[in-house]
Amino acid sequence: MNLVHFEAKWAEILCLVCVSFLLTVVYGEQRFIQEPENTTAKHGESVILSCKVADRRGTVQWTKDGFGLGTDEELQGFSRYRMEVDDSDGVYNLHIQPVLVEDDAVYQCQVGGAEGERHLKSASAKLTVHFPPKDSDDQVYLDKLSPMETTAGSPVRITCEAGLSTPASTIKWLMDGKDSVPGSQVNTTKLPQHDSILVAVKSRLDLTPERKHHEANISCQVSHKSLEVPIIRTLVMLVKYPPEVKISVDSAKIKENDDVKFTCNAEGNPPELRYRWEVNDVGVVGDQTTQYIMNRIQRESNGARVACLVSNSIGTTKAEHTLSVEYAPRFKKEPTDIDEDEGKSVTLTCDIDGNPPPEIVWLHQEGKKVINLGAKLTLTVSPDTVGIYHCRAGVTGFPEESRSMRVYMRGAPQVTPIEEQFGLEGDTVEVECNIQSIPRPSEVVWSKNRHKIDPNESRYNVLQETTPSGVKNTLIIYDARPDDFGVYNCTAKNGYGSHTSEIELKRQQSLPLVTTLVAIIGGIVFLIVVVLIIVLFKKKGKGYKDSGLEKHSMRSSDRSSTHDSVLKVDTRTATGSDLSPSEDDDYSSHDDWDTNESTVANARRHHDHFRYSAGDFSEPMFSPKENANNNSGGYVQYVDYSRDYNPPPPPLNYNRNSSCSTGPPLNNVDPRYSAAYGNPYLRVPSSARSAQNIYGSTGGIEYGIMPPGAGTTHSSDTGSTPQNLYAVGALQNLNNNLNNMTVSSNSNTYGHIGQSRNNLRSSANTNNHYIMVPQTDSRHGVHGTHI
Repeated sequence: MNLVHFEAKWAEILCLVCVSFLLTVVYGEQRFIQEPENTTAKHGESVILSCKVADRRGTVQWTKDGFGLGTDEELQGFSRYRMEVDDSDGVYNLHIQPVLVEDDAVYQCQVGGAEGERHLKSASAKLTVHFPPKDSDDQVYLDKLSPMETTAGSPVRITCEAGLSTPASTIKWLMDGKDSVPGSQVNTTKLPQHDSILVAVKSRLDLTPERKHHEANISCQVSHKSLEVPIIRTLVMLVKYPPEVKISVDSAKIKENDDVKFTCNAEGNPPELRYRWEVNDVGVVGDQTTQYIMNRIQRESNGARVACLVSNSIGTTKAEHTLSVEYAPRFKKEPTDIDEDEGKSVTLTCDIDGNPPPEIVWLHQEGKKVINLGAKLTLTVSPDTVGIYHCRAGVTGFPEESRSMRVYMRGAPQVTPIEEQFGLEGDTVEVECNIQSIPRPSEVVWSKNRHKIDPNESRYNVLQETTPSGVKNTLIIYDARPDDFGVYNCTAKNGYGSHTSEIELKRQQSLPLVTTLVAIIGGIVFLIVVVLIIVLFKKKGKGYKDSGLEKHSMRSSDRSSTHDSVLKVDTRTATGSDLSPSEDDDYSSHDDWDTNESTVANARRHHDHFRYSAGDFSEPMFSPKENANNNSGGYVQYVDYSRDYNPPPPPLNYNRNSSCSTGPPLNNVDPRYSAAYGNPYLRVPSSARSAQNIYGSTGGIEYGIMPPGAGTTHSSDTGSTPQNLYAVGALQNLNNNLNNMTVSSNSNTYGHIGQSRNNLRSSANTNNHYIMVPQTDSRHGVHGTHI
């Protein structure tokens, strides 16, 4: 029943609505087809507010903030306002040109009622007028000039003000184009004008300058809805700041004894900087620069703080670097032995220092097995755990360090004596007793034949020396008597018990006095003989060494002189042996060589060790000359012996153009300056003195050396053996042969003599061995012969 009634009511209402609509269509009631809407316009532009009415019967007008503007098209009193009317289309728009700030209001289109028509009011439309700030220095500005000088740590305030606008402008602060200024605070306020919608804006930037603000561009950006591009004001901030300091080290790893260089990198404004170095807050003595060198750094510097302090007119900044010095392990405290009762626990400590921290291992006795790691070792004392423990510590890159310590178990002492000991009657005798005791014995008693020996007695004394495992006790007996020899008892006592052991003191037989004296005297004589032998050998060695001979030993020379008064040639034996003396030969001691037979024989007896055998030297090899016309195929290069010695000065009446000296004979001449010394042939060994060509050639002129008294007969003809190379006859025979010797164009002889030596003479004095030759010009191929 109720449902039927409800449906009937709704049907009735629907009918009434339909009837009303039909009546409106039929009769044409006035209504709005288009109503004004909210509009935004920029100051100075034009704006049109729309209003369109259908079947208008009443009068149309516009209101501003509820105040009617009038019904005429030309609105009186409002010169910039005009109503655009088109009755045929029902258009009644409000046109405002130009729009000013005071036009910012709420507008409404209204239609008056007529002939029973109701009054129409359109929706309210808000006209918003935008008035931007002007881009001028008096409208938008900063209160600080650029560049702005500041000091780090001193707060500053920068104000940016934007002129009148509507709506209010917005202000943003930028640094180097970025959206914010680090470390700053911004406070913005609006300043509205009385009886105006225009508003001024002021923004304050509070900042504590830092190094990062130095030479930064601080910008105030003013934005407005009607501005396409914001208005920006910028200043450059110059910040005076204390130095910013950093320390660098030239080595990533620092080892003990290294030289370490520190470098201080600093930057500040003003840039005039002063440097100072400190180590553990103590100033470094000396010139202060950007670098500091620590020479041969030691482990004590590990953990030290090296600081660089840099100052300018603004302030001082300090930077520190903590040193890490790598060094080999070293024991800070030497380990000690330890003793304890059986069953008790003990702790061994390896107090060692190293950087990096050392790795520590423990070994027991001679074993190689690691029994523990770390600086401490805890164990229980027992017969198995006593003994030596080794602590070994290692640091990478350094030698290993190790120490040993003993663990003793406390107990009764053990006497381990030397069972047999000896002493001399009438002398001071010592009897030793070694005691192993942990703890140390509280008492050591000596007795003999069950009688305790009183150490306070004048004939006795007792000394005790501590050992690692106990003590060594020594009984001293003064002026030992026969009854002092025998068996002694050594008894040691401590809190854990006692122990006794026997020691037998035996009499030692003394050596007879005569035997002792003989031994001493024999030793002294032996030392004297040894010293004399050493001295004699040294003197003999000096006699065989002649510094002058070694310095002026015969050698090939690249110089030749035709002005020397002695003919020189390098001569060899038939076997090619070098006739010059060896470096070990010494003729300096033979000052009075004589050509008589006895002198020569005596000399030969004293110098047998200077003789040469035929096989002492191998056959020399000579390279052929490049010049085919040179007929000296076996030619030995000319040797200038003039450099080997300096002959004594000639007499005052000496004539270089004379073949002999007119002055007195040259007596007592050093044999090194004599012809016998200068001529290698005269010093040939006896084994090489054969009657053959001394040059070893079969195609040249053969001549021999005649023995004394043999006349001019060649030894090769008679087959006789030369007797004495030092005899006068041999020397004269050699001179005669040299005078008659002629050079053959095809000979292979080593020496070439181009002219007769008729003027060659030798002094009759056997002490004068100089052979003088006339100073004549030599032709090509003529060489002097050193005889």
